[in-house]
Amino acid sequence: MYNQGYTPPQNQGRRRRSNPQSYGQPQQAQPAQQPYQPYQAYQQPQPNWYAPGPQQPPAQPQPQPQRASGGNGGGKSSGGKKKPAWQWQLVKVLLVIGIVAFLGIKGYNSKIENEVKPYLNVFLPNVYVDGICLEGMTWEEGSQAVWNQANTKKNGWYIRLKNQAGEYKDITADMLGINFDPSAALTAAWAIGHSVDKNNPKDKFQLQEELEAAKTNTYTFSSAQQSADVAPIDTILTTLQTAAYRAPKNAVMLSFNPDDMYEPFTYQQEVYGQYLDTTAVKEEIYSMVNTFTSGEIMLELTPIPPEITVADLQKKVELRYRAVTPISSDSTPERTANVEVAFSKINGLILADGKKFSFNKIVGRRNEKNGFFQAIEYAYGQEVLGWGGGVCQASTTVYLAAIQAGLKINHREAHSNPVSYTQMGMDATVSDTRGREIDFTFTNNTGGDIYIAAHVVPSSTNSRSLLCEVRIYGPSLGDTSYMLESQIVETLPKPVDPVLTPDETSTHVFYVDETKRYSKGRDGYVVDTYLLTMVNGEEVERTHLHQDTYPERPDRYWVGINPR
Repeated sequence: MYNQGYTPPQNQGRRRRSNPQSYGQPQQAQPAQQPYQPYQAYQQPQPNWYAPGPQQPPAQPQPQPQRASGGNGGGKSSGGKKKPAWQWQLVKVLLVIGIVAFLGIKGYNSKIENEVKPYLNVFLPNVYVDGICLEGMTWEEGSQAVWNQANTKKNGWYIRLKNQAGEYKDITADMLGINFDPSAALTAAWAIGHSVDKNNPKDKFQLQEELEAAKTNTYTFSSAQQSADVAPIDTILTTLQTAAYRAPKNAVMLSFNPDDMYEPFTYQQEVYGQYLDTTAVKEEIYSMVNTFTSGEIMLELTPIPPEITVADLQKKVELRYRAVTPISSDSTPERTANVEVAFSKINGLILADGKKFSFNKIVGRRNEKNGFFQAIEYAYGQEVLGWGGGVCQASTTVYLAAIQAGLKINHREAHSNPVSYTQMGMDATVSDTRGREIDFTFTNNTGGDIYIAAHVVPSSTNSRSLLCEVRIYGPSLGDTSYMLESQIVETLPKPVDPVLTPDETSTHVFYVDETKRYSKGRDGYVVDTYLLTMVNGEEVERTHLHQDTYPERPDRYWVGINPR
């Protein structure tokens, strides 16, 4: 993944002496991870070009004196034959050519030495290490520049892990043990135009070739980066993951407020949890480490939804039905109070799924000790004064709410007479008289809890009129609803003959020819009642619930017992 380091060159910056000459092609730039291969070429001895001494031209041939042919030196030579003139001219020409050639070679060598000499102790043109152009720098200057940049790069590198709250954690090179070593890159860069092997120095011709190549080519080298230890990354991410985790919290119904018609339930709002998914974050960190790129990574938290929301709870406690019956303006305060007492014992009731509702058990005995008053009530078709008179209107209103809320009705009985506050076939009478108990019961079959609110409230259209109101909440019915419908299937005519009752105490009438009606007769009725199942307001089912008979009644009179 990363380049291995090199050992800095020894004896850098020294002048070198080299005798061999060589000719060859400029070397291509070598990657930083491969050491530079010295140029090998044919060598032949050359004079010391680093510090050349004075050169002596070759000796010129000297003419030999001619001898005389005679003893006095004036005669012909007896030692050899005289050379022709053209040979002496050839010798002169060759001598001149040799001198010119010698001077030319000497001048060529001097020209190369002058070109190469300025770069003997500095980096060649177009040589880069880690993006720094080292041209004209000595080994020490180039090394210092590259090392400074490597250390600055290392010390300035970081990866910042930041969350949406502005909190952050930095990962640095020191934490991961990351270091940069430019030694090998510097050595390879110096090898362009310089010898790093004192036992095998480059000659001036090879250096001149490399110098010419460097003017048109670019040589780039990079520092070796030590592999990072990623263990601290895992530790940091685990710590951040633990700190970021929040468990979700389910919504909870805190209370049922039956007296609040508009907001009958109080909830504790659900809370979404959160966790940090480190898989993608870790991959991004590794990529930035590999490329040694600084930057910021935003930690995006993944929400954890709760299992139960307020919306879920609200679906479980929607209003299933609200039943209302009017309280007659003729109702006495005691009778109205009895309805309120009965409702106070029902109001706020939470009935679990599968549990049974019993009116008599919940409301209790109708007596003074239990908070009830004496008021007019029906008993066997007669209006009489009794404890808890009016409670039947409370039981009837609960029945109307329960049956139309889709609850299972276990036991319900009609009054002996039609009542003024609901239609025939829709009432539910109760009694706690010993031996003649009548109860109204139903079972919660909704699959969830049901909640009952029961009140005596002012009429929305007339504040002076009062209403009995019962609301039943529970699991949503969706598009389904229920309604009651009753039909008179037979009318039973009122008897023609009245019923006369002697007034033994002469409280109402005194003489035998005096009468006073205390009970008005009426026709009787046979009534069938149906439960209609509606979906989106359309009837989809009609179920016969029961048939009730309200007997006909004769007029009833008091008659005196005393003759005139």
